[in-house]
Amino acid sequence: MNKTAIKQVAEINEIRQMQRFLVRAFPSARITLDEPLVAGGVWSLDLLLPDYHLAVAWHKNKGFGIVADETHGYGEGADEVYDDLETVLPRIVELISNKRPTTAPEAIKLKDLREQRGLSQEEVARRLGKKQASISRTEARSDFLVSTLQEIAQGLGGRLVVKMVFSDSERELKLGGKVDLEAI
Repeated sequence: MNKTAIKQVAEINEIRQMQRFLVRAFPSARITLDEPLVAGGVWSLDLLLPDYHLAVAWHKNKGFGIVADETHGYGEGADEVYDDLETVLPRIVELISNKRPTTAPEAIKLKDLREQRGLSQEEVARRLGKKQASISRTEARSDFLVSTLQEIAQGLGGRLVVKMVFSDSERELKLGGKVDLEAI
């Protein structure tokens, strides 16, 4: 195999694989793929049919975000997020085939989120170096310090992202200082 052929094979990332599949699966659709403006940035794929639009954003280390909702505005972020091509592609095919909108995630209570992650209050407390009763009290609150939410997110194995949402855009806020948890 010559160097050009090797380079072409190396450039077939997950979003290009998706594009190739969608072109074959939906030949009447207009499909555009935009490369990131900077190396390591976000790729964008748009699939357009006469009465349907699906947008996909892909980042090598973050996976896929998809939106298919006519009320969704530019810059609002993805409704649905998937880690890899194998999990996102069946969902995309279902959405396009049925011309359905994506589903935005609903708000969730801390207790429900912890339970969905399969964690007990005791396990989260252990990870955070706290007592179980402290986690129980936190879950019962309706008002939180950002630092408390950052800590709980880390205890659940995630990170906290805070956004300001406006009618024409949304912006992620940079939060000061990180919570240092040696127990995690």
